[in-house]
Amino acid sequence: MEEFIPLKHIPKDLEGDEDWTYQYVEPAEGENAKLADAATRDRLLAAREALYKEYESATLEWIRNAGEDKAAAEEIKARRNAIADRLREDYWNVDPYVRARSYYDRIGVLLPGGKLDWYPAAKVEGANGVAAVAAAPAPAAPAPAVETAADDVD
Repeated sequence: MEEFIPLKHIPKDLEGDEDWTYQYVEPAEGENAKLADAATRDRLLAAREALYKEYESATLEWIRNAGEDKAAAEEIKARRNAIADRLREDYWNVDPYVRARSYYDRIGVLLPGGKLDWYPAAKVEGANGVAAVAAAPAPAAPAPAVETAADDVD
């Protein structure tokens, strides 16, 4: 296992160095209240649908121009990639209205904007039963950057 996962991240019960025990964090009252806001959800999804159509249109235009004018095709591809970036960023505006908060949201692994922190600062029990940030140990080395492309957009 050490070939793929550093020993410091393997739990002790699997003969690693990480002293970690799973502890479920109960949902907080109202943490999914935005799921009930259908009007906002529908407005955001309609705007997102327009972005989908814009992305599809740019993709078709790029395909049609790929063999003809290389400069125009590159310009269209850049516009398409910019739309893909907007789609990727926009998902996180829609997220609270379409996805219930999970364990990973509650413990601070999944952060706003889709950022991940697999080893968040130590947690202490907050007043409302949700984990709150305690004093942080020294940060771990950053994970290597993951290469993504505009073609990764769903």
